[in-house]
Amino acid sequence: MNISTARIATFAAFVVLFAGLSAFGQTVTVGYTGGYSTTWSNNSGDYGAGIYTGTINGVTSPSGIICDDFKDNVTSGETWKATAVQASSLASGNVSGLLFGGSYTGAGYANIGVTGYAEVATLVSLMFGGGKTYGSITGITQAELSSAIWDITAGGSLQGLDSTATKLVAAVETAFGGKTAAAKTYLAGLTNLWILTPTPAGKDGEAQEMWTQNLSVPEGGAALMYLLLAMLFCGGAFFMRNREQRISV
Repeated sequence: MNISTARIATFAAFVVLFAGLSAFGQTVTVGYTGGYSTTWSNNSGDYGAGIYTGTINGVTSPSGIICDDFKDNVTSGETWKATAVQASSLASGNVSGLLFGGSYTGAGYANIGVTGYAEVATLVSLMFGGGKTYGSITGITQAELSSAIWDITAGGSLQGLDSTATKLVAAVETAFGGKTAAAKTYLAGLTNLWILTPTPAGKDGEAQEMWTQNLSVPEGGAALMYLLLAMLFCGGAFFMRNREQRISV
């Protein structure tokens, strides 16, 4: 029995839609409400660091939000659109959509790829969990975690890191630097972490890229539902055409 070109096309569409569903970015509205848990200082000034207070789709985030972006700035009361991407879905094919994934190569945008985002995710998870120890590094502060994160996304160019932050950067780079398979395996388990990339990204004057935990149903949920329904429709059409052929033979 030969499968017709139409059936092949239907099946291909089904596969494409299924793949698109898992990598689909969801649009949310992020707001910064002015609070931060600590301050990091270097020779150029003082910076709000640690966990920020913020909202997602108008609702205060219980866990807060964490900035991985030293290049851009936000002010109290500012809101912006962002694409929410689950950390566990990151792969070589979709990381370029993030602020430091490789598409935006101007000053301040390091191309950290999947391995770099695994490094940042390690430090973000430590901060959200209130951790003060990583391997043999002890007494870690949130200011040191923030400065280490910013140094990674700045391509190692951040000035003023203390010895603990410097050790943190070196430790996560040892864990994931050049180890794409290990990075993907680690990220796959982070279903609770979401990256909020401002849209449109990669331009001067944009808001910051943030991380949050346990994102609830975002505005993009409706778009996801449409995609799911389309996927089911294509799958159903493929099944019915095969069933009709079997009956008619």
